[in-house]
Order: sequence, then structure tokens, then C-alpha cells
Amino acid sequence: MRKFNFPGIVLLLVVFMFSCDAESITQPPQDSDDPEPEFSYGGSNDDLGKTIIQTEDGGFLIVGTTTSDDGIFSGQARGNRDVFALKHTSDGTQQWVNTYGGSNSDWAMDVIQDSQGNFVITGYNRSDDDQFQNSNRGENDIFLIKISPNGNLIWTRTYGGADEDYGYALIEGPNGGYLITGSTRSVNGNFSGRSNFSKDIFVMLTDVSGQINWLETFGGAENDEAMDLTIGPNGQIAVVGSYSSSDNDFSGRQPGESGAFLMKLEPNGIFNSLYTYSGSGAELANSIVTTSDNGFAIAGRSSSNDGIFQNTNSGGNDAFVLKTTDFGSVQWLNTYGGSNSDGLNGITEIENGDIVAVGQTQSNDGDFDELNIGDTDIFMVSLGLNGSLNYLNTYGGELDEMAESVIGLSNGNIAFTGWTLSNDGTFTGPQKSGRDIFKLITTPDGEIE
Repeated sequence: MRKFNFPGIVLLLVVFMFSCDAESITQPPQDSDDPEPEFSYGGSNDDLGKTIIQTEDGGFLIVGTTTSDDGIFSGQARGNRDVFALKHTSDGTQQWVNTYGGSNSDWAMDVIQDSQGNFVITGYNRSDDDQFQNSNRGENDIFLIKISPNGNLIWTRTYGGADEDYGYALIEGPNGGYLITGSTRSVNGNFSGRSNFSKDIFVMLTDVSGQINWLETFGGAENDEAMDLTIGPNGQIAVVGSYSSSDNDFSGRQPGESGAFLMKLEPNGIFNSLYTYSGSGAELANSIVTTSDNGFAIAGRSSSNDGIFQNTNSGGNDAFVLKTTDFGSVQWLNTYGGSNSDGLNGITEIENGDIVAVGQTQSNDGDFDELNIGDTDIFMVSLGLNGSLNYLNTYGGELDEMAESVIGLSNGNIAFTGWTLSNDGTFTGPQKSGRDIFKLITTPDGEIE
């Protein structure tokens, strides 16, 4: 792991070296007299957990995409890929599971519980029937699905044009309604003001019924894409993602293959400021959280070994956590990796003030020396607000798994979701024929509950 602090213009390199110990690898319970806990759910095909939230009643909601028509999805299949919502009580008991969509492929990417207690899901859909009846404009459309606390459909809304449109992240607006971000290639429909067919970033605010209040796009001649957003100080909207353009809204920026960005908007969607973080390789900012010191923590991946990532790359993609002030200035940068591909997908600040991020690693050397369990593993890293390392843990089995989303719980614990193919290690159980959703809960120290 490599950490870089930026006081003013001075770059200080601090190298953390640590050895594998019992706190670095989380093992499943070993008491054969106790039943193995159930951490994964699904059917016989691919079921992918994408986002987890803690609900107002103390339980959990996981959304994602399923291709199964058996297991927990028995009798619920609608099409090629369906949006699902899976509700658990606080003790992990399944309350309900529902699917949403139509006969084509529909993907859930994010979910919130709004101030009225309903759940709102965003993602993208190709279906034009069933719950998206006559609503598809062409290729993928952005959608909002609103459901009641017991999972009943309230309404669906779609947005886009004739080309590819993707909804990736969702939050409640600073003054109500729903803020969505992602990318678009369309030049008609809701994006009729655009003229180029490369991807542009979009940020959209709707009212509580899903009607558009405002819609803004940003980008240049190449592909630019937003992946996440949060509300920052003074109600400003902070958006992160990747950019490949060096013109128009990214004029003068040097992305390398692609760079990471932080863009700030006023609550009415008016552009405020832009910060970019890149080297000559490819960077992607996947997730952002507003921190308790009114700054931002950003998680993603990088393949650069220069620029802001000078002398940080271990090989392939490395995971990074970047901490900024509320103005977007870099306070510190930590990277984690080995000779293979490693990245972070979700980030949060937990009750004790620590920053926790989750993702995946394919490395068995470097920062993951002796931590590899098999193929692609889940990893979680915990940091102090100053960037100091608390721990780096891996979870998984012989096959592949990936963590997509992490949250801090009201009792101080940590919950995260994603998908797994393994039936050993952390996920001991019946042989899987496809990827299954998982939910893991750990203590603040990373020990599985």
C-alpha cells in the first residue's frame, strides 16, 4: 500500500509495510457443532448484488440483477435479466423478494429509501413491455422504479433517447426529489440538446413523482462517464467518474488513457467546479462519500505510475482511495495492489469516523501477499480519516467474488454486498451453478458477524 500526502505542493511518500496475520484474513467459523451461517442467496443462474442500504426499520435492502427463475426467485422471472429487490430483517431473515422489469434485459444499479419511506431504484432497461410498457426509446434507457416498503410497485419512469443511456447512481436531492447520474450517447429524446455520439456525463433532478425538474450534460469529444454522486457542504452536488476528453468541459485537462474527476454543481444543476486526477494510464473513480470533516473520500482504480499516481502502481490496475478537501484539493492518496488487477467499487464512512472501502483483488503479491484465497477475492480496507491504515482484509473462496457496495450501520458495524461463485471459504455451502448475491456483516475491525 502506498500513501501520498499533499501539504501545499509538497509530495510526501509514506510506505506502509505489513505482514499477514490473523487480523488480515477473515476465516469462516470453524466450530462444526454450529450450523454454517448463510451469506449468499439466489437461484441456479447469475444473481448479482449491486447496492445495499440499511432500512428505516433496521433491516436491509439489496438491489441488483437476476437471470434465475428458481431458488429465491422461483416464479418471479420476467425476462432475460430482471431487476430485483431483496428485503431482510435486522437479523437476516428474508421478508420479501420481488423482481421488476420486462422481457428484455434490465439492470439495477442503485437504491435509496426516500423521506416518505418508499424505495427508489435506478439503473437501465432494454424492456418495452410489462412494467416498462411502451416506454423504451431505444437501446438502454435510464429508469426510476418506486416501490413501497413491502416491495409493491408504485410507478416506473424512463428517460433517454434512441442511443445508449445509463443510470448509475441515485440520491435524494438537497431540496427533495431524486438526483440521478450516469452517461448518455443519445442526441434526441430527453437529450436532444446534445450533438456528439460519444458518452457524456448527465445529472438529472426529478420531483417525487419522477418528472424532470432539470437535466444537465457535461463532457467533450471522447467518452466521459459519471459513476456516483453525493451531497457536499452547502448543498452542492459532487459527482465522480472517468473522462477521456480534453476539450469542451474538460478543456486543457490531460486524461492519459482516461482520468478520474470530481465535478461540483450547485443545487440547481449549474456547474461550479471541476477537479481531475490522472496519470498517463487509465483511472476510474467509482464511488464517493462526504466525510465528517466536510471533505470527500473517493474510491476507484488506476493503472498509472506517474502524474498524481507517481511511483504507486504495482502492476495492472491498483485500487485507490483519494481524500480531498471540500474544494477538491488532494489531502492524501493511498493505493493498494499487486501484480494483477485490483480495484475498489464502494466507499463509506462508518460510525467511528473511519473510512471503509470494498472491491476485488486478483493479486497474491504486493499488498495482497499471502492474502489471496483463490481467483478473484473480495477485499475491504479500513482507514483513519487521516489516511492511516487500520487493516486490509480479504474474503472469499476458491472461485471468483466481487464486492460492489458498502455501508456503515447504526450499531457501528459494516455491511457489504456483491456476488460470489465460491462454495468454500467465506461462502461454505452448496455448489453454485451461477453467481449468487451475498451479504456480509462485519465488526468495525472487519471480523464477520
